[in-house]
Amino acid sequence: MAFDYPGKNRAYEAALSRTKECLSADDRENGLLFLEKAISLSDELRLNAAIAEFQARFAKENASLRKIKALLEEGKNPFLKKTQAVDGAPTSKDEEKKEGDSVTGFFSNEPPKTTLDDVAGLEAVKEQIRINVLLPLKDPELFYRYKSDAGARICMYGPPGCGKSFVAEAIAGELKCHYAVILVPDILDKYVGEAPKRIKAIFEEAEKYENVLLFFDEIDAMCSSRDSDESTHTKDILTTFLTCMSGFKPKGKSLKVIIGATNRPWALDSALIRGQRLDTAIYVGLPDEKARQFFVDKEFAKHKEAYEGSDLTKEYCVEALDGFSGADIKTIFEQAATRTLRRVLDDKLPKGQYYKIAKADFDAALKAHHNPVTAESLLRYAAFEKGMPQ
Repeated sequence: MAFDYPGKNRAYEAALSRTKECLSADDRENGLLFLEKAISLSDELRLNAAIAEFQARFAKENASLRKIKALLEEGKNPFLKKTQAVDGAPTSKDEEKKEGDSVTGFFSNEPPKTTLDDVAGLEAVKEQIRINVLLPLKDPELFYRYKSDAGARICMYGPPGCGKSFVAEAIAGELKCHYAVILVPDILDKYVGEAPKRIKAIFEEAEKYENVLLFFDEIDAMCSSRDSDESTHTKDILTTFLTCMSGFKPKGKSLKVIIGATNRPWALDSALIRGQRLDTAIYVGLPDEKARQFFVDKEFAKHKEAYEGSDLTKEYCVEALDGFSGADIKTIFEQAATRTLRRVLDDKLPKGQYYKIAKADFDAALKAHHNPVTAESLLRYAAFEKGMPQ
C-alpha cells in the first residue's frame, strides 16, 4: 500500500498541537502520549520523504521532540512558561504576549509568499479569483464603479488532493493580507465544549485587521446539514459560525475574504451556501493537461539524472495520469522511484552505478495506486455545481 504522506503529515501536525496543548496545561501523562506519537510520525515522514529538504526537516524536528521527551523524563516541562489561557491572555504574570502575535494562534504574522503564478493550471479558477477577490486591490476605481463592498465569500470544493488549500494560500499571497488557516476538525477535537467560543474569537481577531482572509478547511465537519443526526452541540457550532459570518463585512474599502473548503459540498447545510453566506462557488477539479504537464516537468527536473535516458517519457506520464489529483500524481512518482531504488538494492549494484526510473516502474506504481476520485463522485460534484450560483 502506498505511504499516505498527506494523511501522515496531518496526523503529525495534530499530534504536535495536542502535545503542546496538554503540556501547556501541565497534563504530562497525555502530553507524553501525543509526544511519542509525534516522534513516531516524524520518523515515518523522514523515512518516506522523497525530497532531501523534507528528510532533513523531519530529522531535525524528530531530534527536537526527543529532547523534549528527555526533559519530561527528568521532571521538567518546557511548555509551562508558554501556557496561554483559552482567550489568548497569558496565564503567568511574568509572560507578556508579544506585539503582533495572534491572539487565537491561527493568524500568521506575515502573508504567504505563494501567488497564483505558482498554481498549476486551473485557469478558470484563477479568473474567478481575479474578479471576485483581487480586483478591489488591483483596480479599485473599476471595482467600486460596479460593486459597493470588497470581499468574497467562497465555497471552494472538489476532489481531495487537488490544491484547495494551496489556492487559498496563493490568494492570501496575492493580497498580501493577514491570513488564518483553520482546520475545522482540529477545532472540534482540540476544543470540545469550547468550539463556539473559539469560532467567535477567530472572527473577533479578524475584525482587527483591515484586509484579512479566513480559510476554513474541511468546513463540512462544522457545517453539515442540520437535517442530519448531529448532536445539539454540533448544531450550536454551526449556528455560531453562521452568526459570526453574517457580521463579517468590510467597512469602507477594507477587504474581508472568507473561504470554506470541502471535499463533500453536498453535506453542507443549505443556510451556509445561500446568498450573503458562502455564495460564490469555485470548483477546484482534477488537473487538466497543462497542470499535469507542470507536475510531470517538476518531477523530472527534481530527479533529472534518474530520468535522463529512461524509456519513461514526459508525454506518456501526462497522458497516463489523466484522472488523478495533484497529490496522487506526486505519490505515484514517489512510488515509482521507490521501486527503482529497491531494484538497485536487490541487485546489489556497485557503488556509483544506478538504474534509471523506468516505464515499468512507473506503470507498476500507477497500477498499485488506488484512485480515491471515482466517476460517481465527479458526477456528484457536477450536480452540486448546477445548483450553486456562479
